[in-house]
Amino acid sequence: MFENTYLTVKTDKYKEFSEAMLKHNEKYHTTGPYHANVWMVSTGYHPGSIVWSMGPCSFSHLDSRPTSKDHNEDWTENVMPNVERVIETGYWRRSDKISYMPDDSLFSKLLITVYDLAQWQEYRFKDIMGKVSEVYKANNTPHSFSVYFPAFDMPNGRDVAVVWGFKEYAVFDDDWKFKSQYEEAHGEGSWQKVMDEYRAIVKSSVDEIWEIMPGMMAPMKD
Repeated sequence: MFENTYLTVKTDKYKEFSEAMLKHNEKYHTTGPYHANVWMVSTGYHPGSIVWSMGPCSFSHLDSRPTSKDHNEDWTENVMPNVERVIETGYWRRSDKISYMPDDSLFSKLLITVYDLAQWQEYRFKDIMGKVSEVYKANNTPHSFSVYFPAFDMPNGRDVAVVWGFKEYAVFDDDWKFKSQYEEAHGEGSWQKVMDEYRAIVKSSVDEIWEIMPGMMAPMKD
């Protein structure tokens, strides 16, 4: 699970925010479930916003998260004065059974598609994602494919997020031939069938691209 907080930085305080965020993460968020990554959103509803992401962790870990007086004062007195507003905070759990992570799973960019599903159709969506994951595994795809569900209800139809990790934008110039790969794995005619299923249960979707911001985060320590 990851705790993700979207922040809008004041336009005239970006330098101060970057410095304060780096110092905060270096001091309090370097290890294990409390390590924090920092991303910038480049497309979607909130372009230019910052995502502070802690994890992977569990709810049990949250009971022991950094909450010292020094920690809280550093966040409220040094980081937050440079923030125009907090857009949202959410807790997202990965469904490992229908996700695919290659051995080299460190990616500097993420394509995140957030879906609004028809009511009570999550089980059908999981079935589709499981079949897609099988295609990734069968072809040893070098990109990650992870499916996350919110631990609590989210606004604006944010029912599920599919996260695709990549390293270079040039990958979008490639012809993946995913349709043929899908039918190799699931049989002739299976692509049209899954597309019909998809259209029946997905109301809408929106893409976001996140890029890692190493200048605002600390390397993870053992």
